[in-house]
This record gives sequence, C-alpha cells and structure tokens, in this order.
Amino acid sequence: MWILFGLFLGVSSTLWIMKERAHWLASLEFQLNPPPVPDTILTAIRQAERKSYAERSILRRITEEAQDVFVFASPETAYKMNFSVGRYRIKARTIEAILPWAIEQRFVVLEETSPKSFAHAIAYFSEQPGLNDWQAATYLEWLRQDHPKMADMSWPDIAADPERVAKLYSGYMGAGGAWDLWRENMTPGAVARKRLGLK
Repeated sequence: MWILFGLFLGVSSTLWIMKERAHWLASLEFQLNPPPVPDTILTAIRQAERKSYAERSILRRITEEAQDVFVFASPETAYKMNFSVGRYRIKARTIEAILPWAIEQRFVVLEETSPKSFAHAIAYFSEQPGLNDWQAATYLEWLRQDHPKMADMSWPDIAADPERVAKLYSGYMGAGGAWDLWRENMTPGAVARKRLGLK
C-alpha cells in the first residue's frame, strides 16, 4: 500500500515539475537570426567535438551523456553547473557571456523575454539541434569579429581555408586561456589541427 502511494506521489511530482517546465519554456518569446556561418564549418566543428569525446575514457563519456540527460531533468541546474552539452558541447556560460553582444547584433531578438530568463534556458536549448546550431554559429561569429585579422574576412573565405577554420576552432576551444596570443597570429593550435584532421 505505502509502496503504491510512494510511486503515485513520485509520478505526480514528476508530472507537475514537467508541466511547470513546459509552461516556463512556452512563455519564452524570442526570435533567432543566426549569422551566415557556412554549414561546412558547423559540420566540421560538430564532427571534431564528436570525435574528441568518442576518444575519451568510458567514465568521461558516461559523465558527458549523463550531463545531456540531466539538462532535460533540470535545465536550471545544468545552467548553474555550466555543463558542456549538446552536439557542439557548448557551456551555457559561454553563450551567456556574449548574449548582450548577440542582442546588440540582433542575432537574437528578445520580445517579451528578459535576457536573464533566456540565459537560464540556454542549457536546455543546447539539446535542440536548431537552437544548438544558432549557439555555435553565434559564438563563431563572435570569435571571427574578435580576431583582428579574421574580422575583415568573409565566411566563404574562411570556409575555403582549413587552416582558418582550425584557427577559429582553437578559439572555440578556449584558446588555451591565451587569448592575447590567439589574437596575435593566424596559426591554429595543435589540438584544433588534430581534431580537424589537419597534418
């Protein structure tokens, strides 16, 4: 009897939480206008990230998969924990950091939604392919504009040169924390080159 009651209570609580989350997500009003990053670049980075995580230890892969699942259970907690999730393994805080810039550039137009509410949903968005593509494209555009030599290059010119794509990917991975050095030259890092299959 008590076991059945416990199961009923657990299921009811889960359904209530899911209902509240659905209402919260449905209340978000925004429009996405992704920058013109070529699909070839997005595909290359997506595959590089997939390859990188496939080569990691079983424990690390299980941890990453658990993080992806956890986003659905609690996107708020995934946001606070700053998990790397989605097809591009993007951290919510990475996108949140450039959100004011993205709004200014009108890559995202927040209608009745506050930037804070949108930021808190970013981790959940990472599990939606179209929204995850927007996140990756927007971050890559920010990186392009942030690099003195790449800022004047067109996306077709960048896509035509694997070395330039690898340079952007170096920044995508965090530039090893050496952002000043990353901005100084056009030489991609060794890890970025390896993941993209360059010699």
